[in-house]
Amino acid sequence: MPSSPSKTPSTIARYTTASIFIGILSAWAYFAYPPIDATPGLTSPMHGYTVPLTLTAFYLISLPSLKWFTEKFLAPNYDMKLLLTESMIIYNVAQVFLNGWMVYAMVNAVWNGGHPFIGSRSLTGVAINSGASYAVWVHYCDKYLEFLDTYFMILRGKMDQVSFLHIYHHTTIAWAWWIALRFSPGGDIYFGALLNSFIHVLMYSYYALALMKVNCPWKRYLTQAQLLQFTSVVVYTIATAYQHYYYLPHEAIEGEQPSLRTYYFCCVVQVFEMVSLFVLFSLFYKRSYSQRNSHKQGLKSSSSSASIKTTTETTKESSSEDQCYKAMGEISVAAKEVAGHAAKDAGKLVATATKAVKRSGGKSRVGAM
Repeated sequence: MPSSPSKTPSTIARYTTASIFIGILSAWAYFAYPPIDATPGLTSPMHGYTVPLTLTAFYLISLPSLKWFTEKFLAPNYDMKLLLTESMIIYNVAQVFLNGWMVYAMVNAVWNGGHPFIGSRSLTGVAINSGASYAVWVHYCDKYLEFLDTYFMILRGKMDQVSFLHIYHHTTIAWAWWIALRFSPGGDIYFGALLNSFIHVLMYSYYALALMKVNCPWKRYLTQAQLLQFTSVVVYTIATAYQHYYYLPHEAIEGEQPSLRTYYFCCVVQVFEMVSLFVLFSLFYKRSYSQRNSHKQGLKSSSSSASIKTTTETTKESSSEDQCYKAMGEISVAAKEVAGHAAKDAGKLVATATKAVKRSGGKSRVGAM
């Protein structure tokens, strides 16, 4: 009877997977970084409508195919969580640095580069050359790189995380940024990219630390920060619409700025995207944390007032300890499986060697006779 393949990937397999993933990141960087002196929103060959159409369609079509392939061939034969650990750490750390650079570039453009904080829809001049629009272009390209979030979830068997909110967010946000860059690459659109990049620094830092088994109790605050981001972008967009209507020319200036109608179209898309995400994230937040809060309230009501603080602290400590024990338990189980396989293989090796020694000893005696 053939032995079943081990579910624990070797170190070579894990680092080979990480190397392949680094190649994917390098390919993305090659296409995402046009010359910095070019106007990314207008001259880059990546900015035709066929690019978001092709990439988002491929994203949606590939999800069920990847799920089938993972469940049929990968999951039964490999521990995918362990196999992808190094790749996911590299990905999350890379996202932290990439989004951190975008935050720096856009803040520096406003602070030192002459980019207006509000009231610009420039296509050329100070706004486009300040560096902000270049950072926004990279931010737009990063929306496609973030498709890997979903792929990692499917490969690791986390199908409960591949929700409508998740897929809607990744698909529509790519189109929203394509519209913004296509029709108004300079000016005020930087603000949403700035806030989103800052949130992603926090978010991917959390994911990277979690993969390194570092306990981070501030996950719920990430959703709160995202809700604040959506609200801030809507308020800023409405303020820019007012500013552009009363203080800037309404007509388009060829090569310099889009018409007010075109800019308002971008504003409507932006507001719709932010409001829809606010609603979906609010529902997610309510579902995720209302049950936990009600459970905590039940614990508090069942205890005396003198022991409320002690009970709460004990609950937090036990939760953290449970996570540690769970992680240690998983490591222990994996270690036992590896030790079991190693013991069986060692037993077979010893038996084979013993038989070989007996045969060679028998042949020696026959020759001596």
